[in-house]
Amino acid sequence: MFLKTGELKKVMKSALKSRGLTVGNMDGQYLVYCDSWGVCVDAVYASNKFKAAIMELIGDLPEDGECYRCSLSPEREIEQERVYDIPVPFEDWKAAGDFASETPLSLTVWPHEYTIFQRKSDLGFLAADRSLTGKMISPGELDQSVESMPGRPSVLAGTVLYFKNDTTIYWVRGESCGEKAEKVLFPRLEEIDFFEKDWVPKSGLGTEGKEERAAKERLPY
Repeated sequence: MFLKTGELKKVMKSALKSRGLTVGNMDGQYLVYCDSWGVCVDAVYASNKFKAAIMELIGDLPEDGECYRCSLSPEREIEQERVYDIPVPFEDWKAAGDFASETPLSLTVWPHEYTIFQRKSDLGFLAADRSLTGKMISPGELDQSVESMPGRPSVLAGTVLYFKNDTTIYWVRGESCGEKAEKVLFPRLEEIDFFEKDWVPKSGLGTEGKEERAAKERLPY
């Protein structure tokens, strides 16, 4: 699996304490998700570390065909509610008609830190919680006999990132990171195509454009 188990345990625990964590065993796949992220792992290739992390939080693994939303009671005990409206990550991944490139940019809007991705379709940007992307994804726990690192993430509905390899699908919902970033910063960055190795400006600004901008910005002394 291309996710760090230690980081995954952190976000699983956080979800359980706050908005609830859904855990299922459906059609030979383990599902773990909340409203902002999720992971689907082929049960045959699910690592012992991954299964142990689930058991540590909720006490057991769901049986085949079971899916429960788990939360903490006021007494800090695990409460489970059966879930029937269950996502199908593979179908959602197939439906994603766009893909994205991770940029070398991160954005801090206190107290949050975001990884910035650029969509291929319109060169627009979306922001994802860095704890769910840059800190989470790593080759360190790959089973290299059956899997490799995922390629560029697919994008569904312009805002949901899907990372997929041979055994695992991981998705993260993009987040709003503030009006200044979305209405001022990101439109300016759209001149840069991060899909190009040398970041070619799509507006083709040449020397003349650079000189004009420099003249406007020149100090008055």
